[in-house]
Amino acid sequence: MTKHVKATVFKADISQTTKQIHDDSFNYEADGLIEPPYNITELKQIAEYSTILQQCIDAYKTNILGFGLGIEYVFDFNAENAPEGKKAAAEKEWTRLEEFAKYMNYDESAEVVLGYVIEDRERTGNGFLEVLRNGTGQPAGIEYLDAQYLRVCKLSDPVDVEFRYTENGQVKSLQRKKRFRKYVQKVNTKKVFFKEYGDPRTMNAATGEFSEKTPPELVASEVIHFKIGSGTYGVPRWIGNIVNMYGARKAEELNYLYFKQKGRHVPAAITVENGMLSEASYEQLQEYMNGIEGSDNAHKFLLLEVEGIPKKKKDEVSNDEDPAPVKVEIKSLAEILQEDALFLEYDEKTRNKIRSSFRLPPIYTGESQDYNKATADTARKTTEEQVFQPERMIITGKLNTLFLPDLDLWHVRLILNGPDFRDPLEIAKVLTPFIQAGAVSPNDLRDLAGRILGKTLEEWPEEEYHRPIEAKPKASTSLLDTVLQKSAGTNNELVSILKDLRDELEEIRK
Repeated sequence: MTKHVKATVFKADISQTTKQIHDDSFNYEADGLIEPPYNITELKQIAEYSTILQQCIDAYKTNILGFGLGIEYVFDFNAENAPEGKKAAAEKEWTRLEEFAKYMNYDESAEVVLGYVIEDRERTGNGFLEVLRNGTGQPAGIEYLDAQYLRVCKLSDPVDVEFRYTENGQVKSLQRKKRFRKYVQKVNTKKVFFKEYGDPRTMNAATGEFSEKTPPELVASEVIHFKIGSGTYGVPRWIGNIVNMYGARKAEELNYLYFKQKGRHVPAAITVENGMLSEASYEQLQEYMNGIEGSDNAHKFLLLEVEGIPKKKKDEVSNDEDPAPVKVEIKSLAEILQEDALFLEYDEKTRNKIRSSFRLPPIYTGESQDYNKATADTARKTTEEQVFQPERMIITGKLNTLFLPDLDLWHVRLILNGPDFRDPLEIAKVLTPFIQAGAVSPNDLRDLAGRILGKTLEEWPEEEYHRPIEAKPKASTSLLDTVLQKSAGTNNELVSILKDLRDELEEIRK
């Protein structure tokens, strides 16, 4: 006789997954826009769901911009052969550029505004900066533009632009062809057009059309696009690890649900032999599964009522039926569950992968348990040389290339300061033999002395302080030198000295 086995699966009702749609309301065909390769809104928000991405972005922003925006001369200002006229012009340009950097934005410092742009660039691969010009046509201020609301248009036809450069110290210019892009910002239903920085044409911010008859209040401002990569849109440096990022998030959610449900529910198989669950027991069992969540339900008892399958008696003529002996067994399936350590290892490897995409050592994300002073200094110096210093050069290089010719500044430039890993006390020890040998001048040491004392020390103007101090011979401490120095005394002293000299010669003879 064929036996039939019936399997019924009970499971707890779970909350539905998100139905959120990152809506992209741009009309790409009508406005001539290029669609980004990834959803920029989703990329902008994904850092809120990661346990490591925001730390890496903050490390970039802090170490690239955190040491401040500075200025430097493009030539050796203290060189002896530097022309006085060039030095005077450079000093005036220094003051102008210093004021420009100070008042780039009236509400925030330039470092803060650039920090917003860098954060967008590291999240989405794209950062946008709006540039405002004054009445003379020179750049006067910058504003932050949120990357998730901006899209890039196709290249326009070539336009004649003036390119200014220096040759043998003389400012020259030439005409060249360049193709520019337009940018569209859309927030809710309002749409605004921008033009690429350096585009000489007048554009209407409301329609995106180029017209010299545009009213002053509708003239579009300009945009500088900071991006990762050479494409139309930038791509985040961590994009290859996006699957790992989502996986780590799901692992975190799984652990959260485990602890939320107090860890009391263990997968099990309930087997019933020679019987079947009553309808009431079936419903109660399903209700139990749905109600295991929460501390109030952590200590519930489960009562199963099973009805035996009736069978006829063989030794009686009557039609009465006796129920068969029922056997109920609950078998735990906990051994097939994945251990928690597997999720911890997966999360740790995901963190390492994302941090590796930024080329950051763990010390920059607050994971420095295994570091000592030597290894920490090595990690910081290597990261500074390989990551942060090149990034500062890219940002300041773009700003200097675009701003300085329009500001008519040729002897100074903007820089982003970096950390100083030099230890003044260690440098002082190294310089000791050079000082004793007369290889450095006093003015060469003024900057080092200022760092040790914590204040700025100006160079002494006198000529003597620009030249090394002559090395003095070391004082001799031998007995013969002492004898000769004392020989200018009285006769009694001379006798004593000669006796001492005799004793010294006898010691040498031995």
